[in-house]
This record gives sequence, structure tokens and C-alpha cells, in this order.
Amino acid sequence: MYKLTDHVDIEIIAGQQLSAIPRMLIYDVKIVLTTSNSTKEMDHEILTTYGSDKGWLFTENNDTFRFNTNDHLLTSIYFDYSEQEKEPDHKLDLIMNAKKIVGIPKLVQPSSFDLEPFEYRYCVPSSNILLGYGAIFLKSQNQCTELQITEHISLLFNENHLYCAWLIKHPEQFLVNKIAPIEKYPITPLLKKSFWDVFQFINQEKISLMEEEDIPTFHELLSLYKNIHSTSENNSGMKTLAEKLFDFADNFYSQEQMKFFH
Repeated sequence: MYKLTDHVDIEIIAGQQLSAIPRMLIYDVKIVLTTSNSTKEMDHEILTTYGSDKGWLFTENNDTFRFNTNDHLLTSIYFDYSEQEKEPDHKLDLIMNAKKIVGIPKLVQPSSFDLEPFEYRYCVPSSNILLGYGAIFLKSQNQCTELQITEHISLLFNENHLYCAWLIKHPEQFLVNKIAPIEKYPITPLLKKSFWDVFQFINQEKISLMEEEDIPTFHELLSLYKNIHSTSENNSGMKTLAEKLFDFADNFYSQEQMKFFH
């Protein structure tokens, strides 16, 4: 038996996968895996399924795992990813050597529950992975299980079959700035590099420096923005990255400094 929390048991239905394509909402610091293409459709999905969600008026700090009311199979996920970048203490081998299963979770007992987002994230450009994980993953000692619920998203379970991490592979393919139908764009070496440059720059340490209007961090941000904004690759993925950097600068620095962005 596998578990999403100490009190939420799931079965693994091998061979099935979710059909939804991931979307990375980098303005909302969220990864969305749903077939819904509008907030109205997402609201309807929440109302017609069960599991974990943000709670009343989205005041609770929960990840959203929704399950079908008929067959109790997972239908959608909304992850919050942390901006606290932290290397997982030499635990990456647990991912690389994980036992792999293609399948989706099924709730053993239909219920509502809380599922807190993981505290940390880690960029692994060499493996094209963005990892979300918490203390449970850091305490793992033996082989993990990787449950691949779509081609690009997996849930990780520790040696006790407890959910301890998630990962998204090749996340640069899924950049969006709103909930809408998927708009495909070309995946190029420059886009891949730009994505990882941005995600390794935007972390809690840098945000703290920007809150203090740190000038070296401003110049680092400006240089990264210009490299992406001035490229001849004019697609929605690159635009989304450039807009994210501009938004950070606009939030933390003066209008006088923002003149350098124009």
C-alpha cells in the first residue's frame, strides 16, 4: 500500500496515465496538470471531484490532488513549487536509481485531506529535471519508487511507500502565463539554457536581495533579461521568461532603475 500522507492510502493502477499536458504558471509559482482550460472549468473540476485543495477562498496552503468520484482515480494536480532552492544532500541518486512504475494513484477511501506543498525545490539542468521535495525525502535511505503519471511528471515515494517528492522533466516545454489551451512553441538549445538560467536565478536568496534593492543583483537580473529579451527567438516560451524577469525588477526596483529595461 502506498500513501499520500500518513493517513491517506492509495493504490497504484499500473499502465494508466493522465492525458493532461503540464503547464508551468511561473507568475503563480504553480505547476498545473489538468484538462481544464479556464478558471471556470477548474472551479467546476474542484466542485465535482474530491481530495485535497486550497480550502475555502484558497486560504489554506495545500497542493491540490483531485480524484474522480466514481472510480476514485486521480484526475488532476495543482502543485505549488517552492522558491527556496536547496540541494537535497546527495540524495539525487535515489531519483536516478528509483524503481519506475507507469500508473496513477487511486484513493482507497474517498475523503478530503490536506497536502502541504514541499518546502524545497532543486534545479537539475544536467538531467532536465525540476524537483520538489521535503523533509521526508531527505530522510529516505533506501530505494525510492518513481510513479510516472504523465510522460513528464512523476510522484516519488520513499522506502516506506510514503509520498516524498515530485519531479517534472523538460519543464521548459510548458511555460505559460495564464490558464488557457496549450500553445506549443519551438524547444531550442537557447530556450533550454534560458529556462534554467532563470530558474536558478529566481530563488529565495535572490528575492531577499531584491527586496533590499541590492544593486549587484539588479545588474545580474538586467543582464539575464537582456540576453533573453533581445534574442531573435520570438516565441511564447522566451516571452514568458522575459516577462517574469521584468516583473521581478518592476516589483523590487525604482522607476529610475527600470529605465534600463526599456
